[in-house]
Amino acid sequence: MNKYILLTILIPFLNILNGCSSFKEKLIRIGDKNSAINNAIIDFSNTSKLYKKDNVFIVSVKNIGDNIIGISIGKSNMKILLKEETKIGTKGFIPSRYIEIDNKLFYWWDNEIPLTQDALDIFFKFKLTQSDENGTVLMADYTIDEREKSVHYFFCKNKLTKYKKVITNKGIGYYNAPNLDCGSQ
Repeated sequence: MNKYILLTILIPFLNILNGCSSFKEKLIRIGDKNSAINNAIIDFSNTSKLYKKDNVFIVSVKNIGDNIIGISIGKSNMKILLKEETKIGTKGFIPSRYIEIDNKLFYWWDNEIPLTQDALDIFFKFKLTQSDENGTVLMADYTIDEREKSVHYFFCKNKLTKYKKVITNKGIGYYNAPNLDCGSQ
């Protein structure tokens, strides 16, 4: 009888541990900022309550010193302004990178990657675009809610599986980043 009680307690606990380790196995150990973004999205989609609340998330990247990459993921409260000069193949005018998971969108700017038709189609799909109305709109519609929280990830550049995260309504750089011992490069 005691073994049965122990098993009914132990099996759900082991399933929880197994669920945690399975997403961590998908993390990329060594790479660049896009690998860090990938890891942040994997962690966010598996651990964040914010993931369950919304469908569209904006991702931003910031270098924190020489050894740390900062990644911010938060709810997107903005439209993407389509101007006359925004064409397939251009760089920097609108976000060009995205990942779609479970009908949820993560997008970010990458000035090295040109805009593709696939990226533009996904922005239309999620109703993120706004026309500039023949040049009369200078800025896209957006709202700022200073109470809105986002998740900030701090990754060691030399080992992207070593990271810390902070849930906050402040921007990266407006508070002290957590201590993260990345060792020597």
